[in-house]
Amino acid sequence: MKVPDHLLYPLEVFAKDFKATYDRGVDVWRDSDVAFVGLARNCGSRLADNLSRLLLLCESVKSWRLHVRTNDNSDDTADVLERFCGEFSQASYDNQTLGRQQFSAEFAGPRTLALAEYRQACQWWVLDNALRSDFVVVIDFDMRGGWSHAGMMHGIGALLANHNAYGMASVSLMEYQVPGQWMHYDCWAARLNSSFDDYTAGIGGWKHLWLPPVGSPPIPVVSAFGGMAIYETGAYLAGTYDGRDCEHVPFHESIAAATGKSLFLDPAMRTVMQWLE
Repeated sequence: MKVPDHLLYPLEVFAKDFKATYDRGVDVWRDSDVAFVGLARNCGSRLADNLSRLLLLCESVKSWRLHVRTNDNSDDTADVLERFCGEFSQASYDNQTLGRQQFSAEFAGPRTLALAEYRQACQWWVLDNALRSDFVVVIDFDMRGGWSHAGMMHGIGALLANHNAYGMASVSLMEYQVPGQWMHYDCWAARLNSSFDDYTAGIGGWKHLWLPPVGSPPIPVVSAFGGMAIYETGAYLAGTYDGRDCEHVPFHESIAAATGKSLFLDPAMRTVMQWLE
């Protein structure tokens, strides 16, 4: 699997602005304290790959901490976390045995109720352990192909440049059944100008075909995630997860209500997924 260059790198028309925003992000990143939180379940090999990618991000940051929630694994996910956290004192994890099945193909219901619970636990960890961090980065560690590091730096720069933004979310890529054809994966969390823009209701499926070009301006949205999102720490802690919908949607609505700011989808922030992750 190889993602085409035009889906990872800025088009020429956006290259100058992309570089300026990227450079700002790199400068800010060097002087930032960052908390990474995320979920991992039955994804040992992908988790290991993504933890290696995370270390590359952490090479240039001022300081970092990581916390991962996991439960009910039937593979080596917990072992991967134990080894990583044993090597890096900045990292911790919580492994629970809850006797819950993994609802990988379900939308709203027991799956989102459980995910809201796990993500809220990550919030509590930030509140107790990383309150003074500058940013919180939320990651799903089961993503197939990781993320764009340049896109991540662009997201930091874009967040700092936009006083109306409390966070930046990713555009997640998925290779379609026809080789070489790519789609926008996480349309479940993505709601553009209304939370009712929901493809499970038959009105939001168009987003699978929507891939805004890398380097184009970030887009204000009601909600989005894409496997990785960057938040101002205060805004992240102001949100409330709820499983009545995709857990990200009530969370982002509650942050907007608390802060008066908006979430933005940054087309430069790219992640690579596989269907039904």
